[in-house]
Amino acid sequence: MTTASSPPTPQAPVFRADQASTSQRVGRVLRKGRFWLICLAVFVVLSILGLILANAGNQSTGTLSITNPAPVGARAAAEVLRQQGVNVTATDSLASTTEAVTANGIGTSTVLFYDPHNLLSPDQAAELSGTVQDARGSLVAISPAPLTAVRLSPELASAGTVKATESVAAGCANLDAAAAGTLDGGSPALGALAPVSLPINLYKGAQTCFIAGSGTAGQLAFNSTGEVAALGNPGVVINQNLANGGNAALVFRLLGGKPNLLWYTVSVKDIPVAEKAPSLAELTPDWIFPASSWLLLTAVLGMLWKGRRNGPLVTEPLPVIVRASETLTGRARLYQDARAVGTASHTLRRATLTRLAHALRLGVTADPAAVVDATAAATGRSQLHVHDLLLGPEPRTEQEMLSMAVALTALEEEVAQR
Repeated sequence: MTTASSPPTPQAPVFRADQASTSQRVGRVLRKGRFWLICLAVFVVLSILGLILANAGNQSTGTLSITNPAPVGARAAAEVLRQQGVNVTATDSLASTTEAVTANGIGTSTVLFYDPHNLLSPDQAAELSGTVQDARGSLVAISPAPLTAVRLSPELASAGTVKATESVAAGCANLDAAAAGTLDGGSPALGALAPVSLPINLYKGAQTCFIAGSGTAGQLAFNSTGEVAALGNPGVVINQNLANGGNAALVFRLLGGKPNLLWYTVSVKDIPVAEKAPSLAELTPDWIFPASSWLLLTAVLGMLWKGRRNGPLVTEPLPVIVRASETLTGRARLYQDARAVGTASHTLRRATLTRLAHALRLGVTADPAAVVDATAAATGRSQLHVHDLLLGPEPRTEQEMLSMAVALTALEEEVAQR
């Protein structure tokens, strides 16, 4: 008895471990996730740049800025005053400054007023001075413009500018000026470093101090109450010169007498905004309309003068019959204008071959070589000469083409007279 053999049992597939090296596996992973790795790198770079810019935004590069550590900044004075318990706050608009003076209370605020570009109007300066004096505060203006100085206090007046001197004695009975002794603003250095040259202005007032020479105006002037002062030399306050002479003593006494110091630097926020936007007609110069009208009139006259005048339409019966001579002449002129010597020569030779084949009774479809042989036999000319004339190199100049045309005509006449 034969026993049937059972079918072989299928073997399970055998999985082998990946023999690739670690570096190859890492390479495959990097290739697959390359896009996300690039996005991550861009995110990290942008985050770092954002942090750098955010930190840089805490510092200003402006002259007399309390966050500017550069030589022309005023961060040193502000930090020292803060260490002495003075609350130093930077403001950049008249509204925020007057609001802060009112909020601080009576007799608690000193305002440093600095308008390097003379953006504040005299009326706005009067408003600032009135608010500070109503709050029994102190106002120290750095190099105010002549009209601004008068509106800050009627007792103050600008007296021009003076050349820089190394040091100037107080020369007055004011306690703050006497405590400073001398001023050394170092204005030449300030002018070389600052983006805008800052001259030393002179002022007159109820009390005038730091008078250079034998004049009557000085670098520092007070009104009769001492609440409003005009300091004509910005170089006294900057970081670079704060330690010179009695600069630090004067700055700290003028600005640190009250618990709150508002460091007000005028900005474009103080420029009044119009109630409504100007119209196009208001922005257009007055001369634009007369000039435009004159140019338009000149253009019309020029067109009427130089413009082409077309006559009446002319009718012509169709089809138009054109003589063969006119077509021939027109085509020849086109070849001449285009300097198509080769095309014209080829046309002349083809026409001559056609006429010679007809005259020799070879038919219009005859081979050119057969026409050459028959022409040489009929005229008695050498076969090489006839071949060069009919099938040779094309002429290169108009003179050579004209010579070839004359020779072709003579050849046709000889064949016709045989």
